[in-house]
Amino acid sequence: AVAGVTAAAYSPDRRIAEVRVAEVPAAVTADQLNALAITRKVSSFTTDMGVSSSNRIWNVQLMADYIDGTIIEPGKTFSFNGVVGERTAERGFREGQMIVGSLLLPSIGGGVCQTATTLFNNAFELGLPIVRRYNHSFYISHYPLGRDATVSWGGPDLVFRNDLEHALLIKSSHTSSTLTFTFFGTPTGRRVVSTTSVVSTTSPQTNWRPPATSYAYDPYAPRGSIRTSSGSNQSGFDVTVSRTVFQGDKVLRKDSFPSRYIPVGPTVVYGPGTNPPRIDFTLPPPE
Repeated sequence: AVAGVTAAAYSPDRRIAEVRVAEVPAAVTADQLNALAITRKVSSFTTDMGVSSSNRIWNVQLMADYIDGTIIEPGKTFSFNGVVGERTAERGFREGQMIVGSLLLPSIGGGVCQTATTLFNNAFELGLPIVRRYNHSFYISHYPLGRDATVSWGGPDLVFRNDLEHALLIKSSHTSSTLTFTFFGTPTGRRVVSTTSVVSTTSPQTNWRPPATSYAYDPYAPRGSIRTSSGSNQSGFDVTVSRTVFQGDKVLRKDSFPSRYIPVGPTVVYGPGTNPPRIDFTLPPPE
């Protein structure tokens, strides 16, 4: 077709291109789509961006676009890292920040946890089995207490399973200040109840720990270097969110999601050739 149109375009007189058409079978048929039983919205959750740089907002929206349109068939699992893939500059991601221990460090793809947290809460509210979920190392106030989720490439992942009899379709939408994921499927009458206390859907915070100095090792820092980063001075605590999933009047499952948030005081970072009193965490290579 390209050759025929190009030849016609350069022809001095007969500017007609003859092209052939052929029938291409659809990769997915209408019957197959109908069998998925994706008929209406079954769950939706929105999180606020909080204080975010333009790069972080870009990354969040890019990850949401990668996830948009994902179909999870009955019995299948969703892996955040498996669907979104590695966050690299070559794939369009920009430098943001990531949490390492008690520090915020520059990182390509920063903002990933906003996306994971929104998805986790969707799966939580729909009563889906959560296979893997990890909380942030320290508490971030603009996420629901005890219901955040952190992921990293090659590290923690968010994984949940579709235990429904129909498929689920994930759609995303976003603005500069919010991120929303909506799940579509077939309503089942499933009901989710979570414990309520000081903050609805969460248990009280326990085991409060005052801010204290952390010690980190940076193998990529200049030899003999020691530097101190001031922290947010927030206390650490533990909290557990409990969930009961009902199918009609029957209890389908009971589960709980414990989170342990570290206190964030000053962090002293030691380079090679130094003698830190202890090492609480090690910094990754600079990107």
